[in-house]
Formats: sequence, C-alpha cells, structure tokens
Amino acid sequence: YLVDTNVPRGRKGLLEAMARHGVEPRDLGYILVTHHHYDHTGNLAVLKMMSGARVAAGEKDAEVITGKRAPGGPGDITRIGRLLRRLPPSLLERYQGFEPCEVDLALGDGDALQELGLEALELPGHTEGGMAYYHRGERLAFVGDLVSNIFRRPGPPVLSFSYDKKAILHSVRRLAELDLEYAYPGHGAVLGPGASRIVARLAASLASRWGLS
Repeated sequence: YLVDTNVPRGRKGLLEAMARHGVEPRDLGYILVTHHHYDHTGNLAVLKMMSGARVAAGEKDAEVITGKRAPGGPGDITRIGRLLRRLPPSLLERYQGFEPCEVDLALGDGDALQELGLEALELPGHTEGGMAYYHRGERLAFVGDLVSNIFRRPGPPVLSFSYDKKAILHSVRRLAELDLEYAYPGHGAVLGPGASRIVARLAASLASRWGLS
C-alpha cells in the first residue's frame, strides 16, 4: 500500500522512489489518504488509474476528494488563513491542481483495514476529516500533517492551512495516548523511537503556547 501521493509535479520523483523499493504501481492494492490537501492527493487519480488500487480516506474528506464538495479555505487561525478563506473555491481548486478521484473506502473513526493490519483514526484539526493509520502490532502510525518534524523539530501542522487549534490539540493528545514507537508525518523525518513520549511533549507545549486546557 501507499500512503498519500505528493503534488502533481512530484509524480516522477514518487514513481522513482517506489521503484527504488521494488514497487511498481501495479503492485499497489491500496492507496491510503491522510487528508484532502493537494500535496497529499496530487497524483491520486493518476495512480488509481495506473494501479487499480482501492482508495481509502476519511469519510468527511472523501467528499472533497471525489469532487462532491469544494475544498474551501482553512480556518481563521492566522492572517494568511483568513486571506485564503476569501478566495473563490474555483481559484483554490485551480491553484491546487485538484483532480477528483473515486474513493472506494470512506472511513470512520476506528474502522479497520484488516487486510493491512491497520486501524483508521479520525484526527481532525488540520482538515475536518484528517485520518491517521495505526498499526497496533508494529506500534507505528502514519499521521499525515497532524504532526510535522521538519528539521527534526516536532511541531503542529502549518496553521495557515489548518482550521481549528482546539481540534488539533485534542487530536495530538489522542495520538500521544497510543502505544506508539514510530510516527510517520507527512512532512519531515520519522518521529521515534519513543514517538508517544515525543508527541505528548508536543501536546503539552501546544497547550501552553496556545493557552488551551
């Protein structure tokens, strides 16, 4: 399986990275989407066509991925976010290179992907329907943009493209409660070993920084 699909212009690099690991598109059985932002879904429709893989995504973000609902802008957390909210949805879609894609599995919180040994966890805040995929036996999770680790500095998602600080904090705290040795963020290096402790420290830092309980 593959988790997220990069931006459209990153297709060549993505396919080359897969090839280095001995994986061709036809080998994919599933493509798991953490959230609907275009830097995670930019090659989704093409890869689904190339591979015949089943696409799984959170049920709320699935409405955007399939084109049934416009992506819209982020929340009003930052000045940039407030500016982006004023842009017409059609302009956002054109900028993002959005190409709708069929979603085979619209997942709710706690749904199991038994064939893969994964559990889908709804962790909103960056988007309304953001998901993580947790492998309990391997003690790892693919967490999308809920947590970043750019320059090996664990942090929250980019707030200009997020919509709700309280939801982010709640989701980060929930992630910290998992038995988690490694967390794979959408941006930056792998968190771990000891990912649960790292994420718990991040949650405490965010609560203090944002003045939330």
